[in-house]
Amino acid sequence: MDRESGIKNVLVIFGGCSPEYGVSLQSAAAVIRNIDRDKYMPVLVGITKAGDWYYYDGDVQNIENDSWWNESCRRAVISPDRSRHELVIIDNCTTSYIKIDAALPVLHGKNGEDGSVQGCLSVAGIPVAGCGILASALCMDKAMTKTVLRAAGIVTAKDVTVLRREWNSPEAKRELIAHIERNLPYPVFVKPSR
Repeated sequence: MDRESGIKNVLVIFGGCSPEYGVSLQSAAAVIRNIDRDKYMPVLVGITKAGDWYYYDGDVQNIENDSWWNESCRRAVISPDRSRHELVIIDNCTTSYIKIDAALPVLHGKNGEDGSVQGCLSVAGIPVAGCGILASALCMDKAMTKTVLRAAGIVTAKDVTVLRREWNSPEAKRELIAHIERNLPYPVFVKPSR
């Protein structure tokens, strides 16, 4: 990459060991296709469903159709050294480095949208586009988000938080259902907190 041109290297991270892996691939493909190449050079890192990180320099179409992971991918890690801001690419017994100016985690769900990758990038001193660690972690837990919003005086939709142990107890379950029917109008929506 021509560092003299003023073009910034933006680490685009996609995939991930999350049920929302496929959504991430589609989102990343859209970002990669639409990034302003006069200002930013995307540096692509895909995370497999198993959680393995790879530097990818192939066609964006392969990301969309989930065929990006192949023999041309090379293992990659983010250097935790705050003075370096680099992606370390491991190819057999050799390593190479790409300077990273900022990161754009295009990850959905657990192990990416929950603050974990933002934390990794923060330790490395790499600026992150999007939410930081606390906001990401907090927003992944709907019950905690509502608790914080209400504490700040922000009105939220009525809800009832149900703990698994309560739901698994037949007696507690009956009480919960009665509580829900007294406090929420039908129809009700059931969503996992995280």
